[in-house]
Parts: sequence; C-alpha cells; structure tokens
Amino acid sequence: MRASVVALARSVWKGPYFVHFTNLQESIQRGTPIKTMARSCTIMPHMIGALFEIHNGKSYVPLRVTEDMVGRKLGEFSHTRKRRIMASEVQGSNSTIQNVIQNNKDWVAEVQANNPDYFTNLAKGQSPKLLWIGCSDSRMAVDVLTQTKPGDVFIHRNIANRIPSEDLSALSVIEYAVKHLKVEHVIVAGHTSCGGIKAAMSNSSVGILDHWLRPVKDLYVANQQEIDALPEAERADRLGELNVIQGVNTVSKLPVVLDAWKEGRELYVHGWMLQLHTGLLKDLDVSVTSSKQVENIFQLN
Repeated sequence: MRASVVALARSVWKGPYFVHFTNLQESIQRGTPIKTMARSCTIMPHMIGALFEIHNGKSYVPLRVTEDMVGRKLGEFSHTRKRRIMASEVQGSNSTIQNVIQNNKDWVAEVQANNPDYFTNLAKGQSPKLLWIGCSDSRMAVDVLTQTKPGDVFIHRNIANRIPSEDLSALSVIEYAVKHLKVEHVIVAGHTSCGGIKAAMSNSSVGILDHWLRPVKDLYVANQQEIDALPEAERADRLGELNVIQGVNTVSKLPVVLDAWKEGRELYVHGWMLQLHTGLLKDLDVSVTSSKQVENIFQLN
C-alpha cells in the first residue's frame, strides 16, 4: 500500500500547489492541529497522520490525513461536516474519552427516567455522613465498593492515603467535612497491593514521590522487625495497615476533630483496608470515638 501511495504522489508531483508545513512532525506525533487556508495544496505521503484544520471560507474543519487521501487536495475535505470528521477520530486515541462521555449521557438518561427531579434535588446541596480518605488507586472506586450515591460520601484521595499534618489539601478537606458538613464518620482507607506502599519499601527512585513516601519509609523502619518476620507476600499489606492506623491517629489529634468532640458531637474515626482479592472492606478495629482515647497533651485550650 505504501509503495502505491508513493507512486501516486510522484505522478501528481508535476505541478501541485504544495505548502511546506514546518510543524508537520509535531502534528503527526502529538496530534497538534495545523490551521491552514491552503485548500489547493496536494496531500503528499509525508503528511499522512497529520491533523489539519482547513478553512472553508466560514470556519475551520478538522481533518486527519490518511493514506487514501494522498494525491487529492486539502480543499476537497474542507466542506466535510465537523461531526463526521470527529466521529472517525473516535476509532483512534479519542475512543476512551468518547466512551466516558457517552456513558455519562446514558447514565443521566437512566436516572432521569426513574427520577425526573434527581439532578434538580442534587444541585440544592450536600449533606454527607461520611468522609473517606483513601488512595488514588483506580481500583478504589468508593461509590462502587460501598454502593453509595452522589452526595453520600465526601472524598479525599492521594497516593498511599497519607495524611500529613502539614498537608493543607488534606487538612482543608477534613476541616470542611467535620466543621461545616458535620460528617459523623471519618474513614481512613488503604488497600492491599498498594503501589505506593510497595514503592516506599524499595530502593528504587520514583521521582517526586520519593519525598511524599518518605514518612512511609520511616514507618517501615520503625516496624521493620515485625514486618520482615512475615512472609514476603504479606509485608507490603501489613505496612499498608500500619499506614492506615497512623492516619487514624493523625486525624484523631487534629484540633477540628477534638473541637467536635468537645462540643459533644458524635464523630467516629475508622481505619479500613480494602482487600482487592476479595473486594471486601476489612475493619482494622482501631476506631477512635472520643477525645478520651487521645493523649492529654493534644487537648488544646
């Protein structure tokens, strides 16, 4: 096919209007569109794969060059409907994104069919009872695991479900959830086979994550005797549990949590582990339910 394309290109080389596009390779490799008004330009083999936006006198029309277009003019495709051109792109790298958008539309249609006022009511506000602090791992889909609906769970996630006492992002989420949304349960949730935990136990650099995972390494060192006594396959999961327990302790000592208990509010801080091989959530039995379980030194006036 390629040889015939080259032969065709040579046959039309005598006299075509040709434009030298300096950013052609960038368009082919990165998908960067090339805007052009050169509708008389003949499509050549080295243009295959490039993404053009061709002006048709009114607007720019997108076009991904394919082998069967070689020898024809760019202008022949400038009146093609934008929707049809983009639909062909779905066959390539955009298919995943298009599927997500379509899935959303299907879900909205299904929800509205069962409850026409659902989204109107959802837009009025939220009053979740749970704050979930978990790992960013794509397998930790909170709503699926817990069978909860939008508005039920306030969520914060990061690599290895860490809760640094100096992390403004995590602290802001916790304060908003506890003080303003008045959640009743804070769940610190880790999971088995966590890539972040495994990275913390290795000597391999993982870039900027080295800084983020440093406290997890310290936690491993502090508990190395216990962890290393386990079978190798169980070590990372045990460190993951210890990381969750540390997170529960951190949350329980935050001023906003202690203040809630001082006000007499019911607030529970739990530590859970998602067992990926079963799909079940394991309660680590480390829940903190009142300031009586927190050392007096952290009780600020």
